[in-house]
Formats: sequence, C-alpha cells, structure tokens
Amino acid sequence: MVRLFSECNGGRYETRDGKEEARVASKSYYDALGVSKKATKQEIKKAYQKLAKKWHPDVNKAPEAEAKFKEAVEAYEVLGNEDKRKLYDEELLYGAQRGRASGGAASGASSWDSKFGGNGSWNGGTYSTGGSGISEEDLFGMFFGNRGSADRAGFDFFSGSGTGRANGNPWGEARSTMQAQLDITLEQAYKGATVRVQVSDKTVDVNIPPRSHEGTIIKIAGNTPGSDVLLALHILPHDIYEIRDGDLYGMVEIAPWQAVLGGEVKVPLPGGGAVKLKIPAGIQSGKTLRIPGKGLKRENGANGDILFGIEIVIPEPTSEAEKNLYRKLADSSPFEARAKRQNTGTQRQKAKVGN
Repeated sequence: MVRLFSECNGGRYETRDGKEEARVASKSYYDALGVSKKATKQEIKKAYQKLAKKWHPDVNKAPEAEAKFKEAVEAYEVLGNEDKRKLYDEELLYGAQRGRASGGAASGASSWDSKFGGNGSWNGGTYSTGGSGISEEDLFGMFFGNRGSADRAGFDFFSGSGTGRANGNPWGEARSTMQAQLDITLEQAYKGATVRVQVSDKTVDVNIPPRSHEGTIIKIAGNTPGSDVLLALHILPHDIYEIRDGDLYGMVEIAPWQAVLGGEVKVPLPGGGAVKLKIPAGIQSGKTLRIPGKGLKRENGANGDILFGIEIVIPEPTSEAEKNLYRKLADSSPFEARAKRQNTGTQRQKAKVGN
C-alpha cells in the first residue's frame, strides 16, 4: 500500500480524503515527541519510533491517527538533525523573546515555519510550490518511478513532504526528504544484504548493515536539494524468532530425558548455521536460556542476545519397550500429581521471558 502525506500550510494540512487536520502549531516539537529540551539524540529517536509505530495510519485506524503520525514525523525531521535542532532551539529562544517584546505569543513550530519554510499545500490533488503544480502521482514518480516497482521492492511509502523555495532556508530549496518503509527478512537484517530498489529512473543498490535493528534509517542521497530518500527498515515476521529491541526470542522443545539429564541441542542462527545451547540438568518448562551477544544491534548500539524458552515435550511411545521404561519410571518415582492455581496469561508470559 502506498500512503502519501501532504505538507502543511498555514498551520493545517489536508489529507488525501479531503479532511483537514491540525498540525504542530500551538506546541513545540519537543512537546510533540513528549521529550524535554535536554533530551539526547537517542531519547528523541526512541520517542519518535514509539509514536510512529503507535499512530501509523496503516496500523491505527483512529480518526486522529494520521494527524498524530504526521506531527511526529514533522517534529523528528527537525529534532533528529543536529544542525536543524540547533537552529530550532535558537528560534525558540529568540523568537519567544521577540514575541514577548511585541506583545504577541510565539509558537515554536509556527515561528520555525515562517523562517524556514512551510509554504507548500495540496489543492485539489495538486501540490503547490510557488505557482507550479505537481500532482501527487508526479511527486511519487520523482522518487520511485512507478507504483509497481516500489511495491516489488517492498516499500510502504509512509510519508512525504516538500516546501518549495523557502527564504532563509540553509538546507536549500526544500527542507524535507521523502520517507519510505523497506521490508526485509530477519536473515537480511542479521547477515547484512544488498537490496536493489527502483528510485526514479534508476536502480539503486541499498546496503543493509549486518545486525540492523527494526527502524534503522538508511539514506539514499538525491541529486538535488530535498530529493533524498530515507528508508526505515521493517523486519518481517520470522518463523522462529520474535524481535524485541535487538533481542531474539524463540522456543526450543526438548524431551523429558534431556530435561532430567541435561545436555546440548543445536539451535539455528538467523544468519545461517547453528549454535550449541547448553541444557542444565533438571531444567523445567518455562525457563529461559540466553546466548549473549548473538542478537541484532539494540538501539543503544550494543549487541542483543538470543533467548530460548524451554518447552518439555513428551514423545508418543512407539513401541512396547518404551512403554515398559515409563512403567518402570512410574514405579520408582515418588512424584504424585497435585492440584495448584493456574497461571494467568500475564504470569505465563513473565515466566516465558524471565531468567
């Protein structure tokens, strides 16, 4: 699915269905992301990713989702760039002082737009930049050629914005880039890969760094100001592993005698091959075993871990000899069945991921 968002104009923007939504105007970009002005680059990125996942219109069907998503993208576009953030902070400080001196209130976002851009708007399906009209389809085609090639590359075109010429804009004629989602497999994220995508009239090889985590941003530099493309990596669901901030979670089934006696089992790595997982003697179902440093990169740059929950599986006896072994075990074991309180879903999940 292709989703394209328009740029704001006069404190509002119009979505593709013709509805107007409010943008960041009465609050600062820091407020929009829910972070303090002293927030680190990593804290800002984490807050943006959380909001983007929460409000992405393809996931959240609430009426306000599209506006909230656009708000987060717009705020991160500035605060996620050190140079833009520095100028924005200066504008917050000195713009507010000018506002008080003149008897008016200064808004961080609106003051920023008046100085650095925000003069583009959608009008009847056309993007207006200083008198020239560009259709939505043309704007998409500038970056990806056509819808078919973008879809084949695994794109979800989730955000785009442009401002045309903005007086005083130190970054050229357009202060924003186009953003897209690139779907990759866990194997590609783990080993690293080169993915060929179609950008405008040329084919580009995108290098995926090894151990890339969910949400990693890769930049494709354009030939003109404002024509860069930012690709946000989305790792597709895997048949074994679940991803949680660089850690990979899976389950391994073992036989009762392996649980009693201990031993080693081989578990697959996402990048190919296998690693030996040591099973302690007497382990119980629900316990978790950790393989340090073999996961993806976490958002803080450290290597994540691989964690396997243990599930004891009783094989179906296939011979009378096997049944006789179970009878001997039953005769010699002091264990007796007993009733106990059933774990809730929350308790089971906690036991599954705990150490």
